[in-house]
Amino acid sequence: MPNDLPIERPSTRTRHYLAPWYVAYLILGVINSGMLPFLLPLALLATGHDLDSVAYVVGAYSVGSLPAPWLGMLAERQRLFRPVFFGGFVALSFGLALLPKVSHLAAWIALAGLGVGATATVAPLFVVDFAPKNEWEPRIGWLQSFNGAGQLLGLLVAGAIAGEPVALGFWLASGLAALAIIVGHIGLPKDGRRRRTFLPPLRWRDLLQGFHSGPAFGGLLRHSHHLQGSALARLPGSFEGGFGRFLLAWGLLYLGVAPFFAYYPLLMENTYGITPATTALAYALAAAIGIGLFVLAGLMAKRSGSRFVFQLGLALRQSGFGVLGALALSPISSPRALALFGFMAIMLAWPVLSVAGTGLAATLTPIGEGAAMGLLSAVNALATGIGTFLGGPLVDAFGYKVVPLVAITAIGIAEILMGPWRRRGDRSAVDEG
Repeated sequence: MPNDLPIERPSTRTRHYLAPWYVAYLILGVINSGMLPFLLPLALLATGHDLDSVAYVVGAYSVGSLPAPWLGMLAERQRLFRPVFFGGFVALSFGLALLPKVSHLAAWIALAGLGVGATATVAPLFVVDFAPKNEWEPRIGWLQSFNGAGQLLGLLVAGAIAGEPVALGFWLASGLAALAIIVGHIGLPKDGRRRRTFLPPLRWRDLLQGFHSGPAFGGLLRHSHHLQGSALARLPGSFEGGFGRFLLAWGLLYLGVAPFFAYYPLLMENTYGITPATTALAYALAAAIGIGLFVLAGLMAKRSGSRFVFQLGLALRQSGFGVLGALALSPISSPRALALFGFMAIMLAWPVLSVAGTGLAATLTPIGEGAAMGLLSAVNALATGIGTFLGGPLVDAFGYKVVPLVAITAIGIAEILMGPWRRRGDRSAVDEG
């Protein structure tokens, strides 16, 4: 059984960390990270929406990923890795195909977000549930490098079709999602061959008790799940120690940067005088460099521990926002090159944070890797949704200069939560703190 990899079996031979199904994850990067960030504002502009709608629609896309913990649990407990993985691509393809033909963008973009959440949750499980633990970070690094390559391709495709009807872009993205279903089967582990994992039912049931159907704050969240106060108070007990601190730091990271990623083309132009075309070029350059950084981050995490590498990523992203914040508050005009430097640092931090964050979640989880990956996606979606919704009023009230300040504050708290820097040969000592 070639896909049934041994667990923790030492070997001196060179490991092969690549798999053909990674191409499907590359396609997800093309759509999710490359094309949609540019297509959505264009779609809103084409339908006569104002800029406030950007936060609303992007937030709906993030909220669509909230069921990811249930999907991760379902995939792992019922051995439904493939149905959830490919079902995500089906939802993504269906949602994007109908998007140009409907007036209510938020509902259909939420369906696309659900598809992305399902696929992104299960993809790392094909590593952590089927590969030896000592190979997790390198394999995840290669997997994420394919996603980064997809982002680069998506940015280039988005730039090439920017002058075409917006519907063409969405239909192209829908077709790519359908293609991923075909190529994703190549070399993918079978659902029935998985490593046994410890899944304490009580802890997971305690987590689920925190989510109930009902009205939250109106708007999109009225039709989603929210955390009730009494149940929320029980959550810290379910995630004690390093896992809980990491999840909170992860959420703060996404909360703080969400306004920036919702408005960054406009922010860079209005605050620093950098045209959207130049910003797109810088983003593509960062994505190209990031392809190698995914692999490098995986190797660094294997050697020095995921926690140490995650702290490096936080520091790099904080330095980028620090430059943008200082320039935004400066009373004198500053060179545009400095703003581009800050922007590039923010983007280059993502490969480091992504690989190390995935490794930390799989290493620290007390509830099983499937639930952990889903919870990671849900925290991402919830924090991004809240941060994006708040970004609109903040920008209206204080201008674009408030965006880097929000990010600096949130990332600073995340750095405190991750504790003092340590780099030891013993990976457990690094990761369990």
